[in-house]
Amino acid sequence: MASEDADRVGLRAETVLADSSTALALLGGPDASPAARAAVVQRFGRVGALLVLGYEERGQARHLVPVNGHDPGESSDLADADAHLETLVQLFDQLDARDLYWLLSEIDEDEGFAGDLAGIDAHRWLHATYAVAARDGTPGAHRAYMCALDRVMRLVRPLVAS
Repeated sequence: MASEDADRVGLRAETVLADSSTALALLGGPDASPAARAAVVQRFGRVGALLVLGYEERGQARHLVPVNGHDPGESSDLADADAHLETLVQLFDQLDARDLYWLLSEIDEDEGFAGDLAGIDAHRWLHATYAVAARDGTPGAHRAYMCALDRVMRLVRPLVAS
C-alpha cells in the first residue's frame, strides 16, 4: 500500500520524516498534507498515527499566543500526553522496540487506559516491533516483529475458532 501511494502521490514516509521542519510543514502545519499523513500512518502503523498527532500538536502549539506568560493550550491533564507525543516525535529514529513499547504504555495510560491484559500487552509489543521493523528494516527487527505477530495470533486464535 505505501509503495503504491508513493508512486501515485510521490510521498514516502521516510521523506516526510527526513527532517523536523519538513515533517512539521507536511504533518502539522496549517496546510498539512493528507497524503503525507497517510504515508506515515501506512508505513509505521499505530506509531505512525501517533507521530502525526505529535506533529499536529507541534503545529498547533506554534500558533498559540501566551497570555500573561501562560500557554493557553496547556493544561495539567494534557501535559503528560503532549510530553509523551513530543518524546516520540523527537526520538523516533533512536527508540528501540522496548522504548516504543514503554512509550505506547504511557500514552495509553495518559488516555485513561492502563490495562494489563495479556492481549493488550501483546498488541502494544506488536505495534512497537512493527514500527521498528518498518523504520530499520534489519533482520533482527523483522524477527522481533514476526515473534510479536505470532504471539498475538496465538491469543486471537481461540477467539476466532469459537
